[in-house]
Order: sequence, then C-alpha cells, then structure tokens
Amino acid sequence: MNRRDFLARSAACSAAFLSSRLPARAQDDETRALEVNPITIPLPIRRKLTALQISDTHISLTDERDSQRQREMAHQRAERFGGRSAEKFLAALIYAREKGELFLPVGDLIDSCTAKNLDLLRACFADSDCFACVGNHEFYQWVGDGAKEDEAYKHLSFDRVRAAYPDDLSFCSREVAGINFVAFDDVFYYVADDLIDRFKAEAAKGLPIVALCHCPLYTPELFQETVARQGVAYIVGASDEEIAHYPQDMFEEQRTNETTRAFLEYLRGEKALRAILCGHLHRTWQGAFSETATMYISGAGFKRQANEIRFVPEA
Repeated sequence: MNRRDFLARSAACSAAFLSSRLPARAQDDETRALEVNPITIPLPIRRKLTALQISDTHISLTDERDSQRQREMAHQRAERFGGRSAEKFLAALIYAREKGELFLPVGDLIDSCTAKNLDLLRACFADSDCFACVGNHEFYQWVGDGAKEDEAYKHLSFDRVRAAYPDDLSFCSREVAGINFVAFDDVFYYVADDLIDRFKAEAAKGLPIVALCHCPLYTPELFQETVARQGVAYIVGASDEEIAHYPQDMFEEQRTNETTRAFLEYLRGEKALRAILCGHLHRTWQGAFSETATMYISGAGFKRQANEIRFVPEA
C-alpha cells in the first residue's frame, strides 16, 4: 500500500469510527485544532522524519461492560478534563495521519482501563503508523480506587491493556529512518531489573536512540521548577533528601529504588541516547538530561497540546 492509499484508508477508518461511536460534534473545528509545539532534533541520520508526540488525553469512555463505580468515576473525571477527550485524541491521530507523521503517544491516553477506552485504543492503533509507551492511568481500575501502585496492581489489567497496544508494554524498540525508538515502562516511578541490559543491547545497534517513557526522568532543573510550581515533582529519580517534604504516601510512592537509580546513572552516560520523550506533567517542557540527550515533555492532550518533532540530519 502506498502512502496516498494509506492516508485515504486511515482517514476513512477514522471518519467511520467518529461517526459510529462518538458524537458528531467531534469533527468540528474547535476539537480538531491542535496547539502544536514545534521541535527540531538533529541526529546522525540520512533523511528527515516528522513525528507527533502526545500524552495525557485521559479519555473516559464507559459502557455496560464496566462496573457502576467505573462509570461514575469516569463521568466525574471526564468533567474534570473538560470533556470530549476521545475526540481530542482522535483529532491528534488524524492530524498525524494527514501529514504523514509517525504517531508517538507517551501514555495516559485513557484515564482508566474501561472496556470502551481500550476498544478505542485498539481500533486506532490497529490502523495507525505509531510507536507508543504506556502510562500509569492505562492500568487504573478507576481513579481513586486506593490500591497500591505496584506490579501486582499492574498485572490486574496488564493483559487487557497489552491487547490494545501495538507493542510490548514493558520494553520495545523500532527502527524508523535510521532512528532507534526505544520505549520502556516507568509508570510507577521505578523500572525493571533487566532494563540496563536491554538498553545496552539497543545501543549496540549503533543507531541514535530516542527513548519513550511516561514519567519524566530526574534533572535538577526540572525537579526544582516543578516542586516550586506544585510542591511535588512527580518525576523518576529524585533522592530521598529532595523528596523528604512530600506527604508520606507520595514519598513512599515516588521513592527511587537502587535499580532505578542505577539505570538513570547508566542512561546519563549512554552516548547513543539523543532524546527522551515523555509526558505525565500536563505541560510542555524541555531541557538537558545528559551531555548527549535532551528531554522533551509534551503538554496535555486534553488541552489539545502536542509536540511536533522534526528529526533532521545533523549538519
């Protein structure tokens, strides 16, 4: 299938999904418009590639397959995020398709793992040129369920969420235009024990790496700026001393373990790493992570915000 046929088919599928499952107003100009933050990333590649990075749309769809509690909470959460989040997500997806861009969602696309939310993701990902990582909300039974956020909780919904996504949720990679896109799971502020070894295997391929994860990784600048704004940074890798002022439950939740600390130390010295794409904070930010890599946080999808990234050959 050539590019023209792909775009035509994708547009038709998106239009059908919109008309059959979402309100007609989803297609109005207000919802389709995006607030795009342009970014250019020079890399040792031969041809340019453009991608759309989005996160945190917090879609809150439910139906009769979900529990009464899930439906109640989804309704409350939909109001919190201004409503129409599904339409806003689809608007971003259509934008990327129409411009022939690689679609790079970095988590919290849905607010909880309801059946209808997962149906929407499955339908969209199945017909899209995308590479995605998961967020913490993808695993929530409902927001505020009081459960401890750990591997046991994650695995309550892991198989259902995995079935909706195009790639493995824990770790995956894909080469596009000479770039090695690598996604990993840090949704509960820690990483897997084998992540350094898996990342080293990707670095050995000799390609520039663009990493995707949901929660931002620690830098002093981001930590200080975010704490000044909201008291808690919600990032991976801060020291115990830096987060000592957190409420006790947040301190325990966001405390960095040795495995995660070692991974971040390795990552800062990995020369193949050139960029990190993440979300979670509901605002746009970028800054240096290491000597070779810059971290780019995309704004809130429920506010129609996105990063439009041009990967270009280095001069």
